[in-house]
Order: sequence, then structure tokens, then C-alpha cells
Amino acid sequence: MACCTCSIPPSWPARSTRAKKAQLIKLSDERDPIGPIQQFFKSRRERLEPLASQCIDVAGDIAREYEDKAGQSQARGGDGRPVYNLFPMARTAFNPLDGAPYLPGSSLKGSIRTAWLSRLNRGQPPHEDEKRNPGKLQQRLLGYAPGKFENDPFRHLHLADAHANPERSQPPTRIGYAVSKKKRESERGSPELKVYLETVRETLADAFLGEVRFTSGALDWGRLCDACNAFYRPQLEAELDHPQFGPLLATDWRQLLSGLLGNELNELMELRQGFLLRVGRHSGAESVTLDGVRSIKILGAQGQPPSYRAQTTEKRFASVTRAAQNGLMPFGWIWIDGSDDAHRHVAIAVADKLALLGQPIRAAHAERQAAIEVRRDAQAAASAAAALRQAEAAAAEQAAALAETQRQAALAEMTPNRRRTEEFRAFCETRASQLGKNQEALNGQIHNRARQLAADALQGADWTPQEKAAVADLLAEFLPRLVSRMDKDQLKKLKLAALRNP
Repeated sequence: MACCTCSIPPSWPARSTRAKKAQLIKLSDERDPIGPIQQFFKSRRERLEPLASQCIDVAGDIAREYEDKAGQSQARGGDGRPVYNLFPMARTAFNPLDGAPYLPGSSLKGSIRTAWLSRLNRGQPPHEDEKRNPGKLQQRLLGYAPGKFENDPFRHLHLADAHANPERSQPPTRIGYAVSKKKRESERGSPELKVYLETVRETLADAFLGEVRFTSGALDWGRLCDACNAFYRPQLEAELDHPQFGPLLATDWRQLLSGLLGNELNELMELRQGFLLRVGRHSGAESVTLDGVRSIKILGAQGQPPSYRAQTTEKRFASVTRAAQNGLMPFGWIWIDGSDDAHRHVAIAVADKLALLGQPIRAAHAERQAAIEVRRDAQAAASAAAALRQAEAAAAEQAAALAETQRQAALAEMTPNRRRTEEFRAFCETRASQLGKNQEALNGQIHNRARQLAADALQGADWTPQEKAAVADLLAEFLPRLVSRMDKDQLKKLKLAALRNP
């Protein structure tokens, strides 16, 4: 399943769009609008999907849960009102113009700052006054006076947002579960609240491009690499090797990362060609706090006071299943590659190994996007054809109305006899469209009216020779086409020759 972000195209009929908009506004004004609104979109998903500007993969268990519960009341609240599953899905940061995910420069810089501060602190506990005011710890480690933020060395580090690599397809994302797992089986269990959130898919080499700039100051690329790798690498290796978490991780991903850390990534780290970072939501308290300073609040049992520890008792992982018993992925790990030409071959080797897992992910995403493009093109063609038919019908209706107006004006100027002749012509043309390839029998409606018209024209003293000839021509034109067995003998009975030569 995929969920999509959509926009209404100009090809949609305006009346249909206005009606649906009015219906949606009406639903939103109801006392409990969530269920009806969910049902509104759910029942129209096949029509909305081709309009998608972005396709996001959705974990199968979430898709099934949505299918079963969206728009359906799950319970009754204390006030008797229905309770619906809201299905809140937290989006990753994305470019509003093209929907592509990106890595905010502020997030990258914050992760680097944490690693740099931890390196400067060297595992030492904070001073007593720094426990109450963490800002003082940063001032001491970075060497600037209170309020003198212009002396903060990180003012000389500039990181732009890292956007999707234009030479590759947009990095695929997926909506899955964020689940908590205890570090030890002996830890007090707690209900695993399932959170839905969007994440950028794993093992995507060269997925984002960004820029790092240094101005004069204490920071430089080499020491940043050392600080970040010294801080984040042990955390990544601890997750991969953790006796409780390790077996729960996706096996192929775990084996790939372990191999890279022991070979190519290790070489690039030693040569200061890049560094690890952990960014984003659910990175974990241990990744955003300093070694030696870390004091994480751990909630106790009900009625018990919290405790403070240097390590968390649980971690968050991404899962595509509600049970979350295997195939888990940790959040937020990225590799910042800045390798020079001399070491580019090592970075390429890393990318090639990542592609073993990443390329099938990209291919599946491209296939879904292509399928949506096909349906979008088909719907656009159908909408264009419908619009053309509607325009042609409107033009034909307008032309018919104009022709009828002109015909009525012409009839008004005719003599009564000429008007009667033209009215019979109109009658014959109407019957011709009704009959198609069929014909009326002799002595039917057409034949009888023709016979009466011919007799009146022949016998009427007020009929001019031109009017009589017009009747003869009209009968000779239509009767053989519309009346079966209307041969020469039948036409003679109508005395057409006498009408032409009175």
C-alpha cells in the first residue's frame, strides 16, 4: 500500500470539485467529523491515487489496520460520543515544492555539536552549578563568556540543508511503527505504544547532497571527523552487538553495517574522509547527551519516584509489523561522506555495498511511481476526452439552438404553404434519425402525412406552382428512404408529376 499527497488538477469537472468540496466542508462541521472524513477519502482512494504528486510506502500491518478501522467507531467515550482511530502519521522533513525529504542543516549541526562537546568534556561530570544550568557547561567547554555567543566557535561552522541528490531519484520513504524495546528482559515491562511515522529508507547511498563551510575558528574537517566518529561509532556498534537488540535487527542490514564498520568505513574514518551522525526523532537520549554528563530520567513504577541514570532502559526502533519481533531498524544513522579524489574508490566501494540493499528499495519505489504515472496519464486522457465530449456537446447544443432560432425566424417569414412544407421536412429529418437504418411501413405516419400534403397542394387554389414543386421534390427525397416498398408506382399515386407541372 502507498499513501499519497494529492492536488486537484484543472481537468476535474468544476461542478464535481465544488460538490465534493461542499460535502467535505459539511462533514468537517459535524460534531464528530473524524470518522466521516476518513470514510470520505477512503471511499475515493482509487480516484485520488492517480492524482498523487508523491508516493509513500506504508507498512502492510498499518495498511490493514487502516482498512479495518478508518472511518469506523472503535469505542464510545464517557460522554457517549464515538471514538475513532486518528491514524496520526508524523511526516519527515520534506521540500513543499517537490515533496522530497531533506536533512535540515540545524539538525546536522546539533548532532555535530553534541559530539564535539562530548569530546571536549572527556567524560568528566559537570560542575555543580552546571547541573542546574547546562548553558554554563557549554560556555566552559567552548571557551566563551556568558552572553558572548559571537565567540561560540560553532558560529564559524555553516551547514546547509542536505537536499535530495539531483542525479538520483528522490529518496524513498516509508510509514511504519516506532516501537520501544527494553534493554533487559528483567526490566519492568510497559505497554508498547505504537506510533506511526515516516522515515527515509535505509542503505540509500548518495541520497542527499549538502555543503559544510568553515570560517576562521577552532573547528576544522579533520577534528570534526574524529569527534563525531569517536562519539557515535561506539553507540552504533553497541546497538549492532547488543544481546537483546542485535537479534531483533534486520539481519541483512546488521551484517552489512558490521562488515562496513570493520572494513571500508573504518578506513574512511581513520583517514578523516567522513563521519557518522545520528539525527532526527527517536535517536535516543544517549545520542543527544554528553558522556559523563548524561543523566536520563527513568520513570518508576506507579507511585514510585523517577530515577536518573547514565543509560536508558529502552530504545526506539522502526518496525514494519505491529508485533515488532524481528526486522527492526534503529533510527537516525547517517554517514557524511567528504572523501577526496585519492580515497574516492573506497567511498564508491561503500556505495556499491549499500546498493545491494538500497537498489531494490529504489527500484520498488520507482515501479510504484511509474504505476501511478500510468494511472495518472490514463485518468488525464479520460478527463480530457470527457471534457472534449462535453465541449463538443455544448457546441452542438449551441449550434442546434442557433439553427432552431434561425429556422423559426425563416418560418415566420414564409407563406403558410411553404411553412407547412418545411415543417414536414423537419418531421422527416426527425423520423430519419429515429429510424436509423429501418423504415416505416406503407400507410404509416410518414406515408399518410405525405399523402395528405400532396393532396392539399394539388387541390389548393392558394398553392403557387413553386410551392407545389417544392412539395413534390420533398416527397421524392424522403419517402423512398423512410417508407418501405415506396417504389415508382407508389410515388405515382401521389401525383408528383402533376405537382411539378400544374
